[in-house]
Amino acid sequence: MAAEKILLVALGSTGDVMPMCALAQGLKQAGYRPRLITHVEFQALVEAYGFEFAPLAGDYRHFFNSEEGHRFVRGEFLPWMPVPTFQANLPTQLEQVLAAARGTEAIITGPLSLWVYHIAERLNLPMVVTSALPIAETGHFPFLGFGDIPSSVNGVQSALNRASYRAVSLLGWAKERDIINQFRAAVQLPELSLLGPRFRLAQPKILQHIPILHLYSEAVLPAPPDWAESTHPTYVTGYCFVTPLSPYQPTAELEAFLAAGEPPVAIGFGSMAVDDRPQMTQLLRSAVQLAQVRALWIAGWGGSQRGYLSEQVYAVESIPHDWILPRCSAVVHHGGSGTVAAGLRAGIPAVVVPFFGDQPAWGKRLNHLGVSPPPIPVQQLSAQTLAVAIRQALDTPAMTQQASHIAAAMRAEQGVKRAVEIIDGFVSSAGW
Repeated sequence: MAAEKILLVALGSTGDVMPMCALAQGLKQAGYRPRLITHVEFQALVEAYGFEFAPLAGDYRHFFNSEEGHRFVRGEFLPWMPVPTFQANLPTQLEQVLAAARGTEAIITGPLSLWVYHIAERLNLPMVVTSALPIAETGHFPFLGFGDIPSSVNGVQSALNRASYRAVSLLGWAKERDIINQFRAAVQLPELSLLGPRFRLAQPKILQHIPILHLYSEAVLPAPPDWAESTHPTYVTGYCFVTPLSPYQPTAELEAFLAAGEPPVAIGFGSMAVDDRPQMTQLLRSAVQLAQVRALWIAGWGGSQRGYLSEQVYAVESIPHDWILPRCSAVVHHGGSGTVAAGLRAGIPAVVVPFFGDQPAWGKRLNHLGVSPPPIPVQQLSAQTLAVAIRQALDTPAMTQQASHIAAAMRAEQGVKRAVEIIDGFVSSAGW
């Protein structure tokens, strides 16, 4: 029998794409033929892993480096306000995913593209949702309130917490409703009401029980007990890391820097772009000097520095986290879910400088777990506050010990294997 095709929708930045590549690797080993639809900037990566690629409109690197992206990160778009770039891309994205999904047996999507629901309905395909942060409704903490979870909640708090997830769903639908309903009309689906798909009186049979896979570790964020009662089967699988195609080969200059002294502190803000790059670079260099450490600056999407910035600071544009972080003493990052996972996997303490979204919650979570000082919001960042936090992370042995314990627990979880077993069982039970 020919291998079944399965579509994975990876909308977003590197932190959104890499877990989908990891799932695709696992699904391929399980006998599926993965097709990844994602942004063109990731085409070479997807094809290098041997997966079929389909293009998806949008360029998150360009967006985060634009004025609109800077406004988005600063929180100037309130939850009910549409973001023009996202709105402009959505009609094309719907058509692209519809085309890519034809001939496949199931669709896997992330939290930024839950509108895949409408394509799954049109093609009568089973759908699986994966997320690197908790998105399933719970009474134990509100949406994006997972940083510091209370030991108990009363009935009123539980109801308010649950309501926060419903409010997010309604606000998201309000922004997309007109575009989605136009798409639904074009593909002969009935128009949905002001309440959107979540509150339909009768769900299509194929979408009545959508598995929700949270791709993080129980050692980092345990599943709330009430997820067991959810209409949609809800899981915490463990982190999903991609298996590298080949060992990373550092430059001789980088190897020399790493060998020249104590393990450096890795510093990088991933896909986040800052308003004033020279000012941020100077702030980081000053913080490193005040903390009396060596540092490896991972420029990411926020810049293109390379080589020695000073005797104590070396810069790279990008580097595999699984190679570099175990060679570092600590990591300063923005609190993106992918970097959170990589730092914990390496067993090193963190300093979190959150920009927006789920990042403040991850910063609080790492502090609650005992592997990081309190997060420093980027608006409050200074050379002095960063230097103090770096020294606290390095001078508190309990942080390194706790990070090592969590790393060991993560290694035992086999997140990709668990996620693929759930997906395979669900797709098989859907009639194939």
